[in-house]
Formats: sequence, structure tokens, C-alpha cells
Amino acid sequence: MTDLPIVYRRARAYILAVPAKTRDLAALLPDPRLRVVEIWPGTAVLTAVAFDYEDTSIGPYREAALSIPCRWDHPARIPLLPLVAEKHLKDVGHWVQLLPVTTQVANDAGRSIWGYPKYVGRIDIEHGATRMRCQVFDGDQPVFGFEIDRPGPSRPMQFPVRTYSRLGDEIHFTEIDVDAVGSRRFRGARGALTLADHPRLAGLPPPARLGKRALETRWFDEYRLRLDRASTKYRMR
Repeated sequence: MTDLPIVYRRARAYILAVPAKTRDLAALLPDPRLRVVEIWPGTAVLTAVAFDYEDTSIGPYREAALSIPCRWDHPARIPLLPLVAEKHLKDVGHWVQLLPVTTQVANDAGRSIWGYPKYVGRIDIEHGATRMRCQVFDGDQPVFGFEIDRPGPSRPMQFPVRTYSRLGDEIHFTEIDVDAVGSRRFRGARGALTLADHPRLAGLPPPARLGKRALETRWFDEYRLRLDRASTKYRMR
């Protein structure tokens, strides 16, 4: 049994957001009240995230994610860029579509407590002063990868991260307060996402249906948080 909260004392994190067709991403959501955030009509957002957890209460590990910014039971068409609304709209969170990790204890905790769609795989993260590259594997098979340029000079930041996940017949809404040092960029963000032809990506749109231009990038040299149980649970319809 994993003791909660899980404490993340030292970590790095990297985020890329790219445009995708609303209808493609909406088809992945498990409840009609969970609605994708649109940045303009017909266009939503797919995000790729890489975490390098160097010091945590369950040991060091890496984690990567593919997720979809969503709102709960609220009109989705708002002029809103992803990952910004978290400070202003309390129901904005990410539906976690895939969440590979590199240790069994992280996999077991994530699946049993939050219902996160985890599996144990290999996650390679390479970063220099100005560029980061992440590649995710299932065994020896590539699943997805992404790369970003450093968005700009780092500064202290505090913000919430909210996730939606499914555990049994419930949608779990989990809110996490983050203390970080990093940077973000919207206009002029540089990055690219690569999706392999792999069964774990079943249902996701093919690469040809994703936008090629990055909507946003984030780069965190320091990333600290405490992860506890879901604050709200919704019975699925």
C-alpha cells in the first residue's frame, strides 16, 4: 500500500501542446459531461508531457503523458489556450489518455488509486541548455515522442494541475498544487510530437490529423508537488 500523499521533492518537467480536431479527441472521453476545451471552433488540444522525478517518497522514476484539456459539464467552446485556464477556471483539467512510468510501484499506485492508464516502459529524456527530447517505449517498440526548445528564461511559478481519470464507474477529479521554476511560451513556441503505429495509441488521431505547429511549450528546471487522492468523484452515466 502506497502512503499518501506522494511527495515529489525534486523533478523536472516538459510540456508540448499541439492542435487536433475536436471530434477526434471528444471520441476518447468516457462521459458526455466531460468536454474538450476548444481553442477555436472545431479545434481542441492534445498535450505531451515528460517528467523526470529524481527524488520522491516512492523512489526516483520517470513518467510521460498524453492528455486532453477538458471541462466538466460546461460548454467547451471558449477562446482559451490550454494549460492557462487552470488558474482561472476551476473545472479545467486534463483527461489522461496514456501515462507510462518506469517503475512498478508508480504503476501500481497510479492504477489502483486514481485509475490512471499506466504501464511500465522505457522513457528516454535528453536535455541540454536549449532543447529537450523525450522518447517513450513499450518494450523495444516506440510509442510516442516529442521535443521542444526552451521557451525562455526561467522564473519561479506556482499553479494548479488538475486531472480527470476513470476508476471503475467513476470519473476522478484530482487537483495538484505545483511549485516550480521554469518558463512557457505561446507565440513562437517550437516543438514537435511523434506518434507511432502502436496499439496503446488506439483511438488517437493519426499524425496526419494533428496540427504541425506547437500551440504552447513549457520547460521546468525544478518541479515540486504533493499528490493525494481525488478531491471529487462523479458517477459515470
